[in-house]
Amino acid sequence: MKRLWNRFGAGIFALLLLVGTIFAPVGTVNADAAQDKTKPMVILYAGETNYTNKNVNINVYATDKSGIKSILIKKGKITKGAMRYWKNASNITKAKKKKVPANATYSVRVMDKAGNVTVKRITLTNIDKTKPGIVLKQSTVSGGTQVNVKTSDLSGIRSIKYVKGYIGDASSSAFRNAANITSAKKFTAKTNGYYTVQVIDKAGNKAVAQIYVTVKTALYDMEEYYGYTPDKYTTATDSLNRNYSNALKLRATRNGYDYDYFLEGKYKYFEGDIACWDSNTYDGTMQIYADNELIYTSDKIQPTNEKIHFKVQVENARFMKIKMCCDYSYNYYLLGNAYLYN
Repeated sequence: MKRLWNRFGAGIFALLLLVGTIFAPVGTVNADAAQDKTKPMVILYAGETNYTNKNVNINVYATDKSGIKSILIKKGKITKGAMRYWKNASNITKAKKKKVPANATYSVRVMDKAGNVTVKRITLTNIDKTKPGIVLKQSTVSGGTQVNVKTSDLSGIRSIKYVKGYIGDASSSAFRNAANITSAKKFTAKTNGYYTVQVIDKAGNKAVAQIYVTVKTALYDMEEYYGYTPDKYTTATDSLNRNYSNALKLRATRNGYDYDYFLEGKYKYFEGDIACWDSNTYDGTMQIYADNELIYTSDKIQPTNEKIHFKVQVENARFMKIKMCCDYSYNYYLLGNAYLYN
């Protein structure tokens, strides 16, 4: 037996070792994995860093001595590698990327073949799928009606344009040659009608808003055709310290002081406020004539009372006359917010 072992034993032992290696139990760790105690190196980066209104890829670059076994990704801020924190996570071991639809913090778990785990996080802030907010307001200025544009948006505003007319489609070709007011954020309309403003944000979202503009002509900007010329003030206060812009200081006498304007039949309405110039002003009244026909007489204008607001139809008159009368030899009154329009 001893001779038999000496003859065949060494060969049989070598064969058994080889068979044992080939048919080792599943899950046995290779030599590199057994010696790997270093966590995987992981880099996360977004496929798009500029503002966008589309989904964005989160890409994973992972490398390790023993090789990568799994890559998981989940929405939310996760700091621990234990699997109980990664329920419902997406497995992207093969793809090594995940397309996400919204801004958020996303966590990635990478495990190597030795069981070492690295957890990394990335926060996206450049996805904007919301249309810009637009608020339009109009105010009367010299030369027409000014429309101010106020916008709000997550990614910021790329461009603001406007056209005359009502347009409901934010992608309409009408905006190709439209006036660009991105810097000014306002424009002056010279004729009545609808105006449409288009706003595009930095992510490419588009929105439109419309406003009907009534163009008003300030009496402050008109030249007197006949009679006396009132003093003009860009800002003024009345007897009760109320503020007015583009105000006229009108003189009044017992017999009446006249201010005549040539309207050329262009206007239908005349509107404004009349008040006492200061606290020493005596009571007075204002009359308005359209083509020499009396169309309005105010209540008593008194220094301690509220201003008197008026709106009269001048019915496309060629001439308009304002007559100021008072209970003293002469006094001064303030005519503010006075506009002609259709």
